[in-house]
Amino acid sequence: MKHQVAEDSKNEYLTFLQKFNKEQNAHYHTLIPHIFQKLQEMEEKRIERVGESMKTYAEVDRKVLPIVGKCLDGMTKAAESIEPKMDTKHVVESYKSGFEPPGDVEVEDYSLSMRRTVSESSYLNSQGETKPSRSNSRGKLWPFIKRNKVRITPSVHKTVLNLLY
Repeated sequence: MKHQVAEDSKNEYLTFLQKFNKEQNAHYHTLIPHIFQKLQEMEEKRIERVGESMKTYAEVDRKVLPIVGKCLDGMTKAAESIEPKMDTKHVVESYKSGFEPPGDVEVEDYSLSMRRTVSESSYLNSQGETKPSRSNSRGKLWPFIKRNKVRITPSVHKTVLNLLY
């Protein structure tokens, strides 16, 4: 009986060993090469697409270069037409406030009676006094009233706009 159990165990071992060797052989000689073949095909397709992308990029870049050249020529022309003194003059004219500084404050004689006087720099009027004419009060409300402004665009701005359109 021991011999029979040993013989059965040996046969079972040989069967499993044979199955293992068959599966190992299939693994290393069939499955793995198939996987590597698929990976190689994917990599070749990727490399081919990278090449196509590089070719397309080069073609597009060739088409864009003349446009970029024209833009750079326009930028150079605009830079050459800059007139710093005129541009700053236009900016000052465009953004000046029209504010007129207040006049000098008059000396008040404190030896006289305590009567309130209105200086030229004061914005308040007493109830008994007449209001100044509209043209005089306009200069005193400087933050709210702007004088006639001429809208002038600096030379560089005009040149760039002309180049773009």
